[in-house]
Amino acid sequence: MSVVRETALALLPCARDLPGDWLLERTGSERPPHVRLGAFRLLDAQGGITALRTAVGLLEDPDVKLRFWAGRSVQRWSPTADVHGDGEVAELLDRSRHLFSDHELRLRKWEAGARG
Repeated sequence: MSVVRETALALLPCARDLPGDWLLERTGSERPPHVRLGAFRLLDAQGGITALRTAVGLLEDPDVKLRFWAGRSVQRWSPTADVHGDGEVAELLDRSRHLFSDHELRLRKWEAGARG
């Protein structure tokens, strides 16, 4: 467990260069919790739509700790220029609406240029 944690920590500065699909495979419920959390941390560090997509996908995860961290990630997520106007953002934010007030959800969508 500590090896995965330390490896993820060491890779955080170059997280954007890591293969997102490969990391996403490691967040599956068949993987050990420490592997899943390490992969999530690296995907979250990639930012943009990758981070939001990953976090929203883990909001219903069986692991309580991972669900908590995914929720926090969605709440602190902010749009980057490459996601402005992306329709997927509105859908992902709608799937996580339970984390926001109606006003906050509208504001998040507006900031992302998302319709819906």
